[in-house]
Amino acid sequence: MKMVPRTEIDVKEEKRANTLFFVLFYLTFILFDTYRFGIRPILNPDSEPIIFSSLTMMITYIVIYIVTAALFPLSIYLSKKRKPFVVKYLYFFVFLAGALTTEMVEYFGTNNVYASGSPVELVFVLFSPIFVDRMYYFVIVLGLVCKYAFMGIFTFSPEVAFPIMLLLLFSIVTFIILNRFISYLKAVEKSYEHSSHNEKLAFIGRIATGVTHEIKNPLTSLKGFVQLQEDEQKYNQKHSKIMLQELDRLTIIVNDLMILGKPQAINLKSIDLYECVRYVVDLFQQEAENKQITIYTHFEERGQVLGDAGRIKQVLLNILKNAIEAMPSGGEVRIKLVKDQEWTTVQIIDRGIGIPEKDIPNLEKAFYSTKENGTGLGLMVSYKIIEEHRGKIRIDSEVGVGTTFSLCFPTPN
Repeated sequence: MKMVPRTEIDVKEEKRANTLFFVLFYLTFILFDTYRFGIRPILNPDSEPIIFSSLTMMITYIVIYIVTAALFPLSIYLSKKRKPFVVKYLYFFVFLAGALTTEMVEYFGTNNVYASGSPVELVFVLFSPIFVDRMYYFVIVLGLVCKYAFMGIFTFSPEVAFPIMLLLLFSIVTFIILNRFISYLKAVEKSYEHSSHNEKLAFIGRIATGVTHEIKNPLTSLKGFVQLQEDEQKYNQKHSKIMLQELDRLTIIVNDLMILGKPQAINLKSIDLYECVRYVVDLFQQEAENKQITIYTHFEERGQVLGDAGRIKQVLLNILKNAIEAMPSGGEVRIKLVKDQEWTTVQIIDRGIGIPEKDIPNLEKAFYSTKENGTGLGLMVSYKIIEEHRGKIRIDSEVGVGTTFSLCFPTPN
């Protein structure tokens, strides 16, 4: 039989079921014995408490109480070791062994009519569905039936037929409830799988739509410039530079998707943030000029940090691209470095349309974008990359005033 691996959810649910079982078991166990050995002798002074009938019986009960009490810390230990599934069996077999032992001691060598049993047995039977485990249910029922059958043979008492019949009656009701629980859980699981499948399809559709839109723009631009080159039948350096920038945009999109689809370990080494910024600024310089945007850089010193230059450039590309798109009527972008003993921070400041405060916490989520045709991939990837560098992104923005993206990297010692 193939064993099904236990999930974290299974373990948590079993722990919860164990907690409810502990309360029911110990409450019933304590109340029943309090009645047997404390209240009943008071109500019927002529009856002698069973526990005091002999030294052997007294010692047997003391041992059983000690073992039963010791089960609780042992169960907690097993739960911490991710083995809560054995706890219910442990309680049952200890109880069964204790019940058989006390009953055999009580009736051995006597002609007393067998009349025993405990409401704790009903707790095992009636509340077994909380574990949603058919095997445990059958172990409970078979174990208790065998116990009564054995005591019937041991005491030569046919009276055990009644508790067996009563036990089987309760077991049938419990079995129906257990099957209803299992059927319900299977229906919920099937519904969840169906919902998860639809969500995955929707996720793929959103990726396809976003990627199609992102790739279509630079491809359209490249096609236009290629046709323009053919019509003019001469080399135009300005057109070629724009075409190269569009190819770089395609590379950025592909890199974003690769990071999302197949995360790779980064190789942290000392890099110069100034060189990364200069590379990105040069890449966007022509596009910025075309949109009447001026990019200023201000680095009082070169910022050395531990990181992956390629990935940091990708973050700078995504954010500078957003800054330029946030100023459709032109303006300026300022990039500066702020450094202290703890953080080395690159700030990208635009004077664009700004971001509503309510949208800022959602920017790191997949496919969330404040732009009408945005995919939400760029910023999500940027957050992921900065997190891999043990850094953080801070966003300060005001609608109609502009936005400041602060990329914070740990300052090397």
